[in-house]
Amino acid sequence: MAAMSHSDFVMNPSMTMGPVALRVRDIESSIEFYTEVLGLRLTRQDGDTSELAPINSSEILVALIHDPEAEIRSRNSAGLYHFAILLPSRAELANAYLALGNSELTLDGYADHLVSEALYLTDPEGNGIELYADKPRNEWRVGVDDTPQMGTYPLDIDSLLQDVKEGANDEPRAIGEGATIGHVHLKVTEIRRSTDFYHYRLGLDLMNYWDTAAFLSAGGYHHHIGLNTWESSLGSTVGESQLGLEYFTICLPDTSIATELGLRLGGISQSESLFHDPDGIKFVIKSRRGV
Repeated sequence: MAAMSHSDFVMNPSMTMGPVALRVRDIESSIEFYTEVLGLRLTRQDGDTSELAPINSSEILVALIHDPEAEIRSRNSAGLYHFAILLPSRAELANAYLALGNSELTLDGYADHLVSEALYLTDPEGNGIELYADKPRNEWRVGVDDTPQMGTYPLDIDSLLQDVKEGANDEPRAIGEGATIGHVHLKVTEIRRSTDFYHYRLGLDLMNYWDTAAFLSAGGYHHHIGLNTWESSLGSTVGESQLGLEYFTICLPDTSIATELGLRLGGISQSESLFHDPDGIKFVIKSRRGV
């Protein structure tokens, strides 16, 4: 891992991730996927935007923006690699595995990342999704620099299925109560430039850094933001009205960070401010007081 100095500005350690907004062409098939396959519920439709949340929750995980004329991004464009929905337990991840199998969805893969266990899939519009459960923090392997060690290893499916909840085989749900957005993983065009932005400008701690990928977080988490150039090195930046990620959300106790950063693009509401990173990837900083 290449060492980088710490930022003078430090992100609030209580930071969490909020809703991910996706621009889609076929709103009907997208809503069907997120409700029928993943088990979210449609909570609100306002104009072109449809919001989805877990059952028995008002916390929006995904907002779908209907735009039948949206442009397709090139493969080497900056944007979304995947967004990750954090499930509250390993048992919930086991239920998700069963539910996705029952839906006859083909998984893109699954992995043990040392700090978490994960399933990977793709929605009808090509957006990557990770469903994962964290391992207990006291089981994380910590390196000499006190950062969690991460890797990609085969997931022990047999072991996972031993944690299936009783009765889950009757009607398992891929995403149940207590699910949140755990992190987003972004395709960027220059790894050092983007890492510098999220580390020095946003004040996220740099947890791991390589020549083609970086992972950053607040509060000692393994990562809230992932970056890579595996498909997008020196590719195109984000244009307007393109399919895929419209914005992701960072939630904080208040939005005073907007003034400190000097990066504000515009206000969505009193509790939300819109920004973009060096590749034009948009993100919202949202006050929990406005939730």
